Amino acid sequence: MVRRRELSQFIKVSAVEPLLVLTIGQAPRDDIEKELRQVLGARPIEVRGALDGLSTDEIAHLAPQNASDTFHTRLANGADVMISKQAATIRLQALLVERESRPVLVACTGKFSGLPNYPNVLFPSTILEGVVDAVAPAECTLGVLVPLAEQVESLARQWQRSDREVVVAAVKPGEDPTAAAAILAGAGVDLVVLDCFGYETSLLHRVRETTGVPVLSAVRCTAHIASELLG
Repeated sequence: MVRRRELSQFIKVSAVEPLLVLTIGQAPRDDIEKELRQVLGARPIEVRGALDGLSTDEIAHLAPQNASDTFHTRLANGADVMISKQAATIRLQALLVERESRPVLVACTGKFSGLPNYPNVLFPSTILEGVVDAVAPAECTLGVLVPLAEQVESLARQWQRSDREVVVAAVKPGEDPTAAAAILAGAGVDLVVLDCFGYETSLLHRVRETTGVPVLSAVRCTAHIASELLG
């Protein structure tokens, strides 16, 4: 019953409010907005970042403590940075509190431990895992692309299932995915997941060409769900 009320609230609010897109880095993120607009069209979008207003030195103090505490994101100047998952979660929560009742899409595929169950908020990790679990063939080999080598081991465990083998390769958004896609193709994957919100459609096409299998994009899957809910 609670979930039905939350869903109804999302649809009701979305009729009058622009979609608020929260990145764990800094706004603007023209690359993410471009990808979202391929699905959402002209719908009003506002992008905010968890690191907005911070200096380079302040961001440096948010460095990861270890590999499992690592998020990859981008700053307003286009620079890639690694930040602490714990620090990103705290700053993201502050933005979620400020947004009041507005519909929100969190532009990150990471899992945020300890966040309350906010209504009207779409988390790509939940959506992407649900889609993969629904469409992946039984006894399949799943290929996963992630942005950082430090994330390979932990995300392999995250995507593991009893009837599924997982092969993970790393490539940063904007880089040539040929080598990473070749690793997945060599492993004979049946399906590929792009487990980063910064991967663009051009990368999806190149991975699909190299592997010859379906490729699921976190940003596109989440945008389609948002589009259905927003109407």
